[in-house]
Amino acid sequence: MSLDAWTAATLSLSSPLSAEALQAAQLHLLNDTIAFARQASPFYRRLALPDVPLARISDLAQLPFTTPEDLTRADPPLTAVSQSQIARIVTLPTSGTTGAPKRLHFSEADVDAIIAYFAAGMGQFTRAGDTVVIAFPGERPGSIGDNLVAAMARLGARAVLVPWTLPPEDLGRLIEAERADVVAGPPVRMLAAARCHRPTTHRVRAALLSSDRLPPPLKQALEDIWGAEVFDHWGMTETGLGGAVECSVHDGMHLRAPDIHAEIVDPQTGAPCPDNTPGELVITTLRRRGQPLIRYRTGDRARLDTAPCACGSILPRLVVEGRLDAGIDMPSGRLTLATLDDILFADAAVTDFTADWSKGAPPVLDICLATASLHHATDIVPRCRQRLQASPLIGPELATDRLRITVRLNAEPLCQHNGKRRLTQA
Repeated sequence: MSLDAWTAATLSLSSPLSAEALQAAQLHLLNDTIAFARQASPFYRRLALPDVPLARISDLAQLPFTTPEDLTRADPPLTAVSQSQIARIVTLPTSGTTGAPKRLHFSEADVDAIIAYFAAGMGQFTRAGDTVVIAFPGERPGSIGDNLVAAMARLGARAVLVPWTLPPEDLGRLIEAERADVVAGPPVRMLAAARCHRPTTHRVRAALLSSDRLPPPLKQALEDIWGAEVFDHWGMTETGLGGAVECSVHDGMHLRAPDIHAEIVDPQTGAPCPDNTPGELVITTLRRRGQPLIRYRTGDRARLDTAPCACGSILPRLVVEGRLDAGIDMPSGRLTLATLDDILFADAAVTDFTADWSKGAPPVLDICLATASLHHATDIVPRCRQRLQASPLIGPELATDRLRITVRLNAEPLCQHNGKRRLTQA
């Protein structure tokens, strides 16, 4: 079933799905969410949401934002049902602080909606009888891996949930030994598995990558090594894990329209951005009852394309470019982790890296490279240094002594990251 057909069925709309019918359904769900949150959520009750239904979806821009700090503070709480109706609580540490973590609450119906979306998204390239290797964390109930296992059961596929601690080479061997038709996992972990163990007897048909940005050279490497069609996915716990997934055209990720309404706003003014213009991604949940979120500022830089896709879908497409606050301004431009991803993952030996920026005169960018085998990595350091020097952004900084770079090797194929991969600053 296509995502459009699934969306229509989920929202009880006729098929084929039209943009007009989807907008009308989302407007109804927005008004229902606002009314429910105003009545049931202590936080939104205090926020004094309007008691008159929105006339147009664009009127949503008149409502105040919800922020990550509101979730962290939780005073008053954002939950909208009793604790007895909460089926899952997910705790997220607040990056870079020692403050209270964010806690997301999901009812049983919210969890079922997550699994249904996972089945719909994975169903775009997963068939009944397929073997699906899942390399996301799955030990805890309600985790990504656990929900994917449940979703695969709905598709009639065999799920193989991999221990999170499994070394990359063993993961690569397992993918080949299980003759996986589909794999799902974080981009860098899957790259390390593919580069540590190149299959000789089996080709993967499709791969879903999520939880981190998908650099083009990393995607190309997996397509070359596995022969797989690689699909990008965006989501965050605040969206209910699933958020948007690529189709076979690979021109943006189609939104999870029954459950999420997305806006792009100017990060400084909060004003709506024109279609296809980058800004901050803001989401409103549409059917969630445990903890609805209205105009939640994600901190992600993204753009939204509402034009019909070449695949025939009318679902809006999302392109996420990274975090708004991630990067370092230099005279020659802004350095981000995405910049380094595109440079370093283009090297066939790199499986992971860390990047640490230290202030000084000049500042120092310390790169720690991970590779499949240290025994065959004698030239990786000078080779990657040359790649960095050839960068039109980094090269001028090095040539004028405004920056110094150190490059060293990690002992394992995957680096230790404190939370999500990022360019750290000291």
